[in-house]
Amino acid sequence: MKAGKKALVKKLGITASVVLLLLAIGTYVGVAIYFEDHFFYRTTIGGEDYSYKTPVEAEYLMYESLSGYALEITGREGVRDVVLPEEIELQFIFGDALWKIKQEQKPALWIMGFIKGYDYEMPRIAYFDETAFQRKIDRLAFFERKNVRAPKDAYITYSDDQGRYDIVEATAGTEMVREKAEAEIREALLDLEPGLDLEEAGCYKVAEVNGGNESLRAALDLANRYISACIVYDWNGNRVVVDADVIRKWINVEKDNVELDEKKIEKFLSRQADEYDTYGKSKVFHTTDGREIDLHNGVFGWLTDLEAETPVLVNAVKNGETMERQPVHTDKEKASWQVSIDDTYVEIDLGRQHLYLYVDGEIVLESDFVSGNASRGWSTPAGVFGLTYKTRNAVLRGENYATPVSYWMPFNGNIGMHDATWRSSFGGDIYRTNGSHGCINLPYEKAQIIYEYVYTGFPVVCYY
Repeated sequence: MKAGKKALVKKLGITASVVLLLLAIGTYVGVAIYFEDHFFYRTTIGGEDYSYKTPVEAEYLMYESLSGYALEITGREGVRDVVLPEEIELQFIFGDALWKIKQEQKPALWIMGFIKGYDYEMPRIAYFDETAFQRKIDRLAFFERKNVRAPKDAYITYSDDQGRYDIVEATAGTEMVREKAEAEIREALLDLEPGLDLEEAGCYKVAEVNGGNESLRAALDLANRYISACIVYDWNGNRVVVDADVIRKWINVEKDNVELDEKKIEKFLSRQADEYDTYGKSKVFHTTDGREIDLHNGVFGWLTDLEAETPVLVNAVKNGETMERQPVHTDKEKASWQVSIDDTYVEIDLGRQHLYLYVDGEIVLESDFVSGNASRGWSTPAGVFGLTYKTRNAVLRGENYATPVSYWMPFNGNIGMHDATWRSSFGGDIYRTNGSHGCINLPYEKAQIIYEYVYTGFPVVCYY
């Protein structure tokens, strides 16, 4: 009896196991049949979950998601625009792509969906009307003239506030690389991206030269070296300062190229020479008796040698030098004649036959004299001169004469001042008929005193 029960229990257990196995198999098969036209669990397409959906249902949901689609595009300076599908006739075709995805999932392996995920790219084929697309691109706010500003390279400029050259950094601008922007917009539309940042996508043109550019910085250093120069001229007693305010007008800066305009430097020196040189110029002279007369300066004075001075100044600026100097003159002798005839000079009034010796603005001597014989055409020339030299015990020679003098002081060729011991009287109208060969004949004592004061280059003013 006990044995029979045991056999029965065993038989029932086997039967139950078979039933459960058959039930499990049937359930698995049933589920597999379900997944013949449904996607596995954890199936994503284009990033969206389509688990347990049929290809038809998935396609419907995909089309439904497109109904409210728009691409919002952003750019620099807050400029925005939107592209709507209908504006470019955007359409999608899925064809049998979703069914092919389903066929890749073998129904008998449906259990794998609970073990691993299945991720697929969106199988749609998108297209739009190219003419409509180009028309929309042309009308986007980013390409409107008012919103387009080209980038600017960094450049060198002079700063009045800083008193030096500085680099102005490059500016980004809002001009795009059209081909790049168009490609990014096209891709965003085909991928149904909700938004596109054109700056992040690298669609804007960039400046070619920024403030860190080595060539630009080298040019900056060169320009600042030029304006660091300071040359202070003593121009015939006039102070002329060549500093940054002057030098920067001679500098041409073009991108990373810095040039010093030597022609402008030469013109600058020429203007100073015109203003401050005295050689060959007329001068208003105030006579001792209160008259104002115009005197031509034919010998005495400053005359700048522009050809020699220009390269000196150019090199000084290029080297950023600081110096004080006098300009080069065409005649070293003239350069030494720096005594102003307003202060120290010999004044020879040929009309009144009277001479004055001024030293530091004071009359230290005056004397009558006899000048060139007017009746013989030997009149002493008027003008401003510088003493050529002075010497003792000279013999003055000419046609049919040789005259010894103790004090000889020439100032205009062979014309000079000297003692004339053979004369007993001076001044008056003697010169008209009994004058000299052109020299200024002086009493011995007067010539002696004058000789002690004068020196080479000493100003001598002669007038009628």
